[in-house]
Parts: sequence; structure tokens; C-alpha cells
Amino acid sequence: MHFVLYWVGNPSIAEVLIWWNEEDIGTKKRMKELGIDVRQTKLRMVSGVGEGWAESYKRKVDSEYGLPFMTLWGSVEPGAGAAECEQRRGMHIFSDLFFLEVIDPETQEPLPPGEEGELIVTPLLNEAMPPIRYRLGDVAKILPYEPCPCGRTLPKMSMLKERVPQIIKVKGKKILPIDVEEEIASTEQLAADYQIIVDKPGEQERLNIKMEYKPGVKDVRALRNQVEETFNRDLGIESEVELIPVGTIGRTTVKAQRVIRTYGKT
Repeated sequence: MHFVLYWVGNPSIAEVLIWWNEEDIGTKKRMKELGIDVRQTKLRMVSGVGEGWAESYKRKVDSEYGLPFMTLWGSVEPGAGAAECEQRRGMHIFSDLFFLEVIDPETQEPLPPGEEGELIVTPLLNEAMPPIRYRLGDVAKILPYEPCPCGRTLPKMSMLKERVPQIIKVKGKKILPIDVEEEIASTEQLAADYQIIVDKPGEQERLNIKMEYKPGVKDVRALRNQVEETFNRDLGIESEVELIPVGTIGRTTVKAQRVIRTYGKT
């Protein structure tokens, strides 16, 4: 008999497979119907790769199912480049395999450790196709070096914060989908799915967001006002929130499309 001990994939898919947000829809309901308790299976770890995911959701996987949600980073061209250790304070860079840099995506100037920008990677072992200072478009930062209690001596990088094309400027502030996701994850009445609507090129006056609310919400208007106030307080931006019932956006089977650009379409 074969058992699944370790699951790795896009967090968007993990969100479908382990859907803790709703009791009455999705995979969680089906597991209950079949009498499946994830805590009683052989599954011991879930890992996300390929996109960022809110830390609040990772903690929910741990608390709901007793499974640590660990993060990997890499891409098709250079391969796996970093992984989170049991300390869960960033990802160890495989610096014996890659030379990693961070640049300002607008000026292309190098940035020091601790500053967030676009990742640039040079694989050290590729022979057939050796990309040099390859721009990945991923947004993260190299962390200032300090010894890790896990015993590994490799340097660390932060968790991935999505990609450069997903950066949205709102009155001078740079906002990424994961910034929105962290706010949604902290509001119990909201479900996990959302979309940021960009209706014109360039800088935006406010952030337009569609997000789903859970069954049982009685006062949708009050919830919307609460969410808009939260964005203003935590992110320092104005927002226009449209709340829609859970399941309206539709679940993804690949990477979630969080930024929807509506301008220039006929």
C-alpha cells in the first residue's frame, strides 16, 4: 500500500485541496462525508512553491490539520534555489549552487541585504544553458546574515512576495497581492479568494478589490466598511471593496490570477 507523506505544489492548489474556510462547500465537506481526517493520515508536511501565500493561511494549515506548511523557492530555468527550515524565519539560499542578487526593478541598481526588490540569479552549475544574472521577476529580499539555530550556515532570503508585474502603485505606495491577502486572512468573515481590478494603466487613485465573504454574514455593508477601514489603517491606501458570495470567483487549478487588468480590452 502506498501513502502520501509529503505534498508540494502551488499554494493556490493547496487552498483547494485543504479548504478550511468553509464547512459546507468544497474539499473539506467531501472529506467529512468520506470520513477522512487529515490528522489521521500519513501526510506529514505540505510545501508551497511558485507563488506567495499569506503567513496567516500557512498557520491555519498547521492549526487545523497539524501539518507544517513549508515554503520552497525556485523557477524552471535555474531550478530550486531556496527552502525554509524548521525555524521558519526565511528560506536558506542554496548559495553553493546559485549566486543571488536583488535589484531595484525600475533603476536596475543593486540593493543591499534587507531591501526588497527583484531577484537576479546566476546558476553556477548549468552547462548547456547557463543564464547569467537572469531576471526572474520575483519580488523578495536577501536577509542580513546571522547564524540559524537549525545549524545550517547558508544565507537566507525572505518569502516570495509575488512578481514585479503584479506591483500596483496606489498614490505612491507599492502594493502586491500578498499585502491584500494578509489583510483578508486576518478577517474571519472573509473567504480566501479575491481579485484586484486595475481599470487604467499607471498609478491608481484607490485599490479596487473583489473579495468573497463566507456564508452566514448578515451585514455585508458593515463588513465592507470594516475591510476598507482596515486597508486604510494597515496599508495607508484608499480602497473600494466589492463583496461577493463565496464561490463566485471560482477556484483555480493552476496559479491564482489575483490581478485583473480591464483596460485596453474591447
